[in-house]
Amino acid sequence: MNKKIVGLIVAIVVVCAAVGTLVALSLVSHQNTKHEAQALAFTVQGTNSCLRFLESNVSLCYVPFTVGANQNWQLTINCTQMPGGSAGWTELYIYKGYWDNGTNHKCQAGDTYSILSSIQDNKKIIQGDNAFTETFNGGTNQQSYTVFFVFPNGGQGTFHVTYKQT
Repeated sequence: MNKKIVGLIVAIVVVCAAVGTLVALSLVSHQNTKHEAQALAFTVQGTNSCLRFLESNVSLCYVPFTVGANQNWQLTINCTQMPGGSAGWTELYIYKGYWDNGTNHKCQAGDTYSILSSIQDNKKIIQGDNAFTETFNGGTNQQSYTVFFVFPNGGQGTFHVTYKQT
């Protein structure tokens, strides 16, 4: 085989490996970036024709937040409009990391595929007009989380989210 061809193949492999390493380091750096704990208050609306988290076009709400070291912060998600009334519900999922790759706290399930294996079903739901409330403790180190939930099917769902230090 021609030495020029072998050299070209080696150069291509080295460049691809370098680019792959830089992309991986960039993703890890973005996920580990320190974010300041700050209060949140917003309302978000959405609907779906399906509640299956794994279908790429299912609409999600996401709430990224940080808990400062030795601090307690409370996340409350209050449904002000739920299709199906008091019988309507949606599940919550938690990612132990700061994810903010959507727009205005909305994304599609397919956007989360790169972190999907790290998203945990925490067996919590928002049902009817019952709010989800949980206090997150910072411990000795700052922690970051992102809570996801699927917008309900059967009509418009409206949710008011607050995150405040306790």
